[in-house]
Amino acid sequence: MTSRIETMVLGLLAERERHGYDLLREMEERGFLRWCPASKVAVYKVLARLEEKGYLTSWMEREGNMPEKRVYALTAEGEERLRDVVHAACSEEEPLRLDYAVGAAFLERLSMDEAVDALESRRSFLEKSARRLSSQRGLLEGVASPLELLILEHEIDLYRRESKWVSRLLEELRGKADVRRSSGKDPGRNEG
Repeated sequence: MTSRIETMVLGLLAERERHGYDLLREMEERGFLRWCPASKVAVYKVLARLEEKGYLTSWMEREGNMPEKRVYALTAEGEERLRDVVHAACSEEEPLRLDYAVGAAFLERLSMDEAVDALESRRSFLEKSARRLSSQRGLLEGVASPLELLILEHEIDLYRRESKWVSRLLEELRGKADVRRSSGKDPGRNEG
């Protein structure tokens, strides 16, 4: 099994040779680190492992008076490995992760105020994330590939859709509170 960090490293090195810092900078600029957080240490460990397996080759290079840097390039075996991992990732039959749904299934264990506060906090995060990514789209125009821009649009759409879902959940909870108030039940604590 190949990690997502390995896939990012192989993919970026398929574009051109790079040193480790350049890989991290490119991952950040193109938004890859939103999808898969990667520390400097993790990237350098992956570079060493991929080179050991024969997927990469490296050499030391100096630019002017700067210290030497290790530059990495993909080998023919690395190109083949990249094709394999891209195919595996794109054909994966892993279900969507709906971690928040587990909590939402038990919202009635919270008071109405607690449930509303939690959901409004989630919705606020989702809306801010969609706005932030939308504003970054223009910055990525000359940097990201058309496919990466499509992925970004998908990511924005997912944030917006989940925000709408959270809004519907809030409406449902508020509707239940109104019914309980009119029936004389205490709306402060949700009763299963």
